[in-house]
Amino acid sequence: MTVIVPKDAKDRLGKRHGTCRDWLWSMPAAVISVLVAFFVGSSWYLAGKIRSEALTVGPGPSMPAYDDVQFVGLSPGEVRLRAIGEQPALFKPELYGIAWPGGIGYLGALAAVSNGVVTRALTVTSGSAPGVGQLAALDRSYFLDDPESALGIPMQDVVVPGPLGPLLAWYFPGRNSTFAIGVHGQNGTRKDLLRVIDIVHHMGFPALAVTYRNDLGAVRDPSGYHRYGQTEWSDLEAAVRWSLGHGARSVVLIGQSMGGGVAAAFLRHSSLAPKVARVVLDAPMLDLHAALDHQVDRHLIPMIGRLTAPLIWTAEQIASVRFGVDWSAAGYLDETSWLKVPALVTHGDDDPRVPISISIRLKELNPSLVTFERFPGAGHLESWNIDRSRYTALVESFLAPLAS
Repeated sequence: MTVIVPKDAKDRLGKRHGTCRDWLWSMPAAVISVLVAFFVGSSWYLAGKIRSEALTVGPGPSMPAYDDVQFVGLSPGEVRLRAIGEQPALFKPELYGIAWPGGIGYLGALAAVSNGVVTRALTVTSGSAPGVGQLAALDRSYFLDDPESALGIPMQDVVVPGPLGPLLAWYFPGRNSTFAIGVHGQNGTRKDLLRVIDIVHHMGFPALAVTYRNDLGAVRDPSGYHRYGQTEWSDLEAAVRWSLGHGARSVVLIGQSMGGGVAAAFLRHSSLAPKVARVVLDAPMLDLHAALDHQVDRHLIPMIGRLTAPLIWTAEQIASVRFGVDWSAAGYLDETSWLKVPALVTHGDDDPRVPISISIRLKELNPSLVTFERFPGAGHLESWNIDRSRYTALVESFLAPLAS
């Protein structure tokens, strides 16, 4: 049977087929546009995270906020604590300082864990004992009292004339002609240095815990951001110059995290680098690119899961344009001729901020100069905390040739 289709129906059918065909052809372009927009948007967001997590200045306060743990039980010489949010250090066998409104103390090694409640020894060092229900702060720097009281050794507040303005420092006099100069990490404080200063001072080394640009009470970097040694090294140079003017013949540089990058930049650029006799580095931030890759790889974005390498690369390029990040200048492992003296490098293998691969790489590039020591289970800058006796013995043995 022959079906006769009216001409106007044929025209309508043809138009409909054309419209469907056009719509089908337009789908790939629309999908690609959405994916590109999502990719660019995610990269832009991640670049903002790089700014807030790695570059933004947030100087550490003199005392941490009371928002880490809550006291849920007390007994003579012992406390029971419940974590507020993620507090992995509370559940590790690490020594930690603790502060609460009205008091400061030391937490001993982990004793027991039951239903999320941690039992640990408590030594109150100043103020009144805590009460049940009070909130408290944990701090890996351990020594939270004023430095002279915390270490039981004389200390002087001094001012180092820096290139941008005065820089406050703590000076611990000693009998040796080699000074130890400590440089803390990103948004850290000088209290982080007291653990190692306690060691070197008892060996006879005068010690200087320095501040640098962007620290609390110090001038801001002209960029407004951390530069991982690119500009901060000149502040360390001022501290070395101060030490040489106050009796030092040589210096030992102690760099923690970003302070390790500051020390590396000083050794690379300063005319005073030959005055450095040895270097002690803890979780050194010697490759900003690798450290950020290590951190952002842990982030998840809805619908795509773990971040892909192209997304991370794009975010880093955006960060370079938006915030002036010079990735090559903030890396110290492409060439390591700056290291000309023996270095002791310690690093926890559970470090969420600076991958231990950075320290391993420095050892591989300078096997004759670098003594590398891994601390199993230690987080960022927690090698001393997880094994105080081993860390102390390592530093003492490494610096012994300079102590005589």
